[in-house]
Amino acid sequence: MENNENSPISKLGHWLRTSLLVKLLSIGFIVLILLIPQVMIQGIISERQNRQYAAVQEISQSWGGDQYVQGPVLSIPYKEWTEYENGKRSYTLRTMYFLPTELNIESKAEHELRGRGIFDAILYRSDVRLNGKFEALAFRELNVAPDNIQWEEARLSVGISSMTGIKNIIELDWNGQKRRMEPGTANSELLASGVSAPVAVAEDAGSYTFSIPLELNGTESLYFEPVGRVTTASMQSSWPSPSFTGKTLPDKREIGDKGFSAFWRVLDLNRNYPQQWKNDAHTFGDSSFGVRLIRPVDEYLKNDRAAKYAILVIGLTFLIYFFFETLRKFNIHPFQYLLIGLALTVFYLLLLSLSEQIGFNAAYGTAAAATIGLISFYSASVLKTKRLVLQLAMLLSAIYGFIFVVLQLEDYALLAGSIGIFAALAAVMYYSRQVDWYNLRGDA
Repeated sequence: MENNENSPISKLGHWLRTSLLVKLLSIGFIVLILLIPQVMIQGIISERQNRQYAAVQEISQSWGGDQYVQGPVLSIPYKEWTEYENGKRSYTLRTMYFLPTELNIESKAEHELRGRGIFDAILYRSDVRLNGKFEALAFRELNVAPDNIQWEEARLSVGISSMTGIKNIIELDWNGQKRRMEPGTANSELLASGVSAPVAVAEDAGSYTFSIPLELNGTESLYFEPVGRVTTASMQSSWPSPSFTGKTLPDKREIGDKGFSAFWRVLDLNRNYPQQWKNDAHTFGDSSFGVRLIRPVDEYLKNDRAAKYAILVIGLTFLIYFFFETLRKFNIHPFQYLLIGLALTVFYLLLLSLSEQIGFNAAYGTAAAATIGLISFYSASVLKTKRLVLQLAMLLSAIYGFIFVVLQLEDYALLAGSIGIFAALAAVMYYSRQVDWYNLRGDA
């Protein structure tokens, strides 16, 4: 009777257990399989980001969205005549536009947080005052005759992007005369939404002063358009984490734990439209400046960055098990590799769900401790000795600690990650430099 140990099936089983090539191929295949749930987790992160964005949009629709304040713009209609061969003529009503010579913007924004479920939005209440002056209107430079100008139809318009956020009766002070501004602008193509009021202008008048107080609710962002020949703007807020964006950064700024202050000075040369023009020749939007109230820690961004290091964590962990297996002369089944890989993958799901409740740093520590504990407990029956289990726990702690440090270093993450991977590779090469890979079992 043939000995079972010498049967073809037994020899095949022994080769499958001891072959280095088969082991490496099986580990590589498991890593590829684990990429599937990892991609699904990254999809969940994106879905949660979208849900947060949708919650913020729902809140801003009732409170007031991102606020873009544009203006004031003075618009005056005029008649443009057309002569016919029969001596008759007709006119078309056109519009001249004038921007202020000086514009000074003073703004204060007090923040508050409003929640929708587990998501919340950064809101603000702002007090904005626009004041300045228009110099004598140089309509002759536009080749418009005084007799064709409809002086009584002149209107002053201010663009406000989110009308829901207006919280005061806007009373324009024009050359010492006050009048209420009404919804709607003189030209919806130039200023899509906002308020306007008729103003008194005349051919022989000098300069015109104005003052416009605004109380605006908004969500996260507040921007202004530098329509003055010289525009100055000051802003104060209680939010400690501003992001100054737009075409122009502030000339001065101070940021502290209790808020920030900023000052801008913008010239007409810093934008791409003139102080006066006729007809619909120019549009606003490309020259705005302002601030966005941001979160100092974006939980979903850090979750997404952490998930991108998953292949590195899985690879290093499997490498540790591979060295334990080959150098300590025992076998780890591919199914055990798979279970360990799944535990490493579930870490990112734990991290995401916990970070929504307790913040990213606490969630990372909790999820890492739970994952390391689970893998160490499971590996105690695989590795057999407490010393190897303790070494495994220490190495996993070092891996998760290294990834956490990399996540904190936004500007130097690539540098730190590259150095860490190089150090890991150097350690592997050092400890494996004398291994006889053709005789791992010590056969004669």
